[in-house]
Amino acid sequence: MAFSLAFSAAAAPKGKPTPITAPGKDPEKRKAWLTVGLETANNASFFGRNTYEQYPYVAASLTYTHVSGLFVSAMSYQLFDTEDFIDETDVSIGYSYTLGEKFDGQVSYSHFFFGANTPLVKSVTSNAVSASGNYDWNYLFTGLTVSYIFGGSSDLFTVLDNSRYIPLQKLWKGKNPVGIDPKFSIIAGTQEFAETHTVVVQNRKRLLELLLDPWKNGNGKGNGKGNGNGQTTTTTTTNTTKRFRVLNYSITVPLVFSLYNIDIEPAYRFSVPVNKLEGDESEAQSFVSLNLSYTF
Repeated sequence: MAFSLAFSAAAAPKGKPTPITAPGKDPEKRKAWLTVGLETANNASFFGRNTYEQYPYVAASLTYTHVSGLFVSAMSYQLFDTEDFIDETDVSIGYSYTLGEKFDGQVSYSHFFFGANTPLVKSVTSNAVSASGNYDWNYLFTGLTVSYIFGGSSDLFTVLDNSRYIPLQKLWKGKNPVGIDPKFSIIAGTQEFAETHTVVVQNRKRLLELLLDPWKNGNGKGNGKGNGNGQTTTTTTTNTTKRFRVLNYSITVPLVFSLYNIDIEPAYRFSVPVNKLEGDESEAQSFVSLNLSYTF
């Protein structure tokens, strides 16, 4: 999945329509709202890194947002053609805020749960702390997110976004908000997680080869690296390289459409990974996604 810690209507970009409140309810008098979301895409990625094999997925989310800016959310992912029924679940808690008319931000903490057989690159870590800020320059909307992931591996990332929401309904005098929100993103950071994932995958492949061909090493008589009783020990060693550098460039073009309480957002993203480590399977590719959400 394209990495996302949490969703909050309070942090929507300036000029972009936020989820519409339920009929008959005054937005000024509401204390909280609930958003149910559904997302699907042709592949998953994590801070610009992805596996060589594509894993289309569908994900469901639930977000509770208080008028104070506090929010809590949960999102579960099901990858197609994998052994686990639920491949990943993310639980997040955070706070959204605004400073003046042009700046808003968000801080959050997330914990990730993974299925036993998930192939996701993200599965080598389990926690993330994130802080973001967005500023509206009128002609350009700039966002900067700093994230620290830890648990299994630890890395620091920054994501710089520049976008501009362009309303389209005025062209045909439509009543429902619709527009495009083109965005250019640069991801930079360390990548111990990518190196750890590469080593884990390589060890899994070697173990599978030994299980499928027990006569390959030692002719089945314990003459190889085993102890003669058919057991195999696999050791994962990560050579940590803590260099902060650009990891990915991407261009995203979503179409944003609101109808009553429903937001519909199909999007196309072209992603180009750079500065890859040896063994990293990430390649430049296109991502197509669809997001649906309903706000109570």
